[in-house]
This record gives sequence, structure tokens and C-alpha cells, in this order.
Amino acid sequence: MNVDFLMIGQGLAGSALAMALIERGATVMVVDSEDEHSASRVAAGLVTTVAGKGMNLSWRQDEYLPEALAYYRKLEKASGTALFHALDTLRLFESEKQRDKFNKKRDQLGGWVEDVDPADLLRWNADHGGFIMKQGGWLDTKNYLQVIRDILGDRYRSDIFREEDLLISKELVTWKDITAKSIVLCQGAVGLTEGGLFSYVPHRCAKGEILTISIPEVSQQKVINRNGWLIPLGNETWRAGATYEWEDLSGAITQAGRSEIEEKIRNLTNRPFQVIEHSAAVRPILRRSQPYIGQHPDHPEVKFFNGLGSKGVTTAPSVAAHFAEHLVTKCTLDESLTL
Repeated sequence: MNVDFLMIGQGLAGSALAMALIERGATVMVVDSEDEHSASRVAAGLVTTVAGKGMNLSWRQDEYLPEALAYYRKLEKASGTALFHALDTLRLFESEKQRDKFNKKRDQLGGWVEDVDPADLLRWNADHGGFIMKQGGWLDTKNYLQVIRDILGDRYRSDIFREEDLLISKELVTWKDITAKSIVLCQGAVGLTEGGLFSYVPHRCAKGEILTISIPEVSQQKVINRNGWLIPLGNETWRAGATYEWEDLSGAITQAGRSEIEEKIRNLTNRPFQVIEHSAAVRPILRRSQPYIGQHPDHPEVKFFNGLGSKGVTTAPSVAAHFAEHLVTKCTLDESLTL
């Protein structure tokens, strides 16, 4: 089988890049191990427009977020499947100091924030108040990956990729029965932590654990955020998270992780809750949680798209479109997306 691009990994990065390459007339074969614990399958898919304790606007969201939403809406229309659930976020202050910091920088945040309805605060432990983050929500990553897989059809293969099976020659790569002009590794944390062609890239990968819970008699169509988050799934069910573990990158769930998230939940509400599911995965994080695209310094036929971290829902479609344009037309890469 001969294709233009052999792609390894069908997570957020690989899915968006495959679609962008196909739109530009390239032929692809996407190979994925279908690991149930991969970051893209476990991820909450959360989009927060004002991020972190510093309450800063997420990187390039003025450009990337509208493009991402248009991309997901186009897929929804084509597939008839709901993918992106637009929701505002109720961001609760941790302290008076944080509230004062927000008030000082509010003008910098523009239309991404607005005042909170006091009735919203009464549902939660909100001694210091809060504000509303606009234009956020969450992507149903499992449904999204399935939609892309259905579109790919026979351009998708479930298989285990091992670099020792890869033959690299001038202007061509061969893996099993597939010959391609280039191979693009979109392997997430695996491509950064388990050795291989791009293991030299410095990373800050972190395991994240999340819970699915039920909170009886608590229902609200907003994401709740303070040193953790709750995402409403409907029927009094919520997704809760998340942890950041820098040492243990096994992807296994832990009692310590569960306890940490349960404490985050108790910090937000006094109501009893029940844990329905517990999952974990390792986030692929580079630099300041910004993605990286490029090629191997010694093997130009070997490409790389990784480092989406916790902002991949927003950044993947735009970065993939830019990378696909480069791969097809040889246009100059955005230097801020390369190491």
C-alpha cells in the first residue's frame, strides 16, 4: 500500500491532522493502538477561556477557539453526532486576594468574562464570590474520535506500532505493508516518555486522574471551577478532576488520586456524592503546554505533532491545519510551534 502520509496515533492531534491532510488532497493511513487509557480518550475535553491561578486568557484563543468550534460544528453536521457542548464556567475565587487580583485585571479580559448571578453562588461553597467565563464548554472526545474513525474508513487501521518495524530510506518510509513519503508521529505521551525517535524532546508530561460522580439534587448547566472542576453531564452526573502527577507516569488509577479529587469536590459542595467511574491518563506536555510540530533532525521523512497538553481541544484543529499546509505545500512553519 502506498500513501503520502503514514500517521501513528488517532488522538486529538492525529485526528485533526488526518482531516486537514485529506482536505488538501493527500492520501493517509492512520494507525492507532486503541489504548483505552490514552489521554485523548480519557480527557474531559474541557475548554476554559481564563486559565490558571493567574486568571490569564488561554494562548491564542482569539484565533484558535473560533476555528476549533467551526471545525467541530462541521463534523457534527456531517455525522449527526453531538460533539462540543458549549457551556459557561462559574469560576469561584479561592480567597479575597484572588478576587482583588481579578478585579484589577478584569479590563484585560474583555468579553471573555461577566458578572455572576448571585443565585449561582448559592448552590456552591462560594464564600469569596466568583465570575463567569464565557465561550467555554467541553468536547465529547470519545464520540469525536469515533466520528473521525468512521470518516477515515479503510484509511484507518487498529494495530500496534513499533519503531523497530520502521524502515527509513531517502524520501520514503516503510512500515509493514505500507510505504509512505513521510510518517507523522502523533503518539502523545508515549512518544515522549517511552524512548524512540523523539525521546530527546524535553517534556513535562503529567498523569491526570478524573472521576465521574453523581450528586443527587444538584443540577446546573455550567462548569464549576476552583482548584479543580466539575463538568455537568446531565441527570445529576458530573465529571470531576483533575490531578497533576509528575513522577508516576504509568497511567494507572490510584487511591491517592481519587482522594485528591474527592477533596476538590468537597471544597465545592457539601452535598453527598457517589463515585461512578475512576480513570487516568498521561498528558503530553511540552514547554508552556503549547503544541510542537516539525521533523526529526536526522530523518526529514519523520514528522512529529505532539504536546497538546490540556488545551488540545482548542489548539489541535488550527495547528493541524497549519502543519498540513506545510506538509503539502512546503510553506514556512510558524516558529512558535517548533522547538
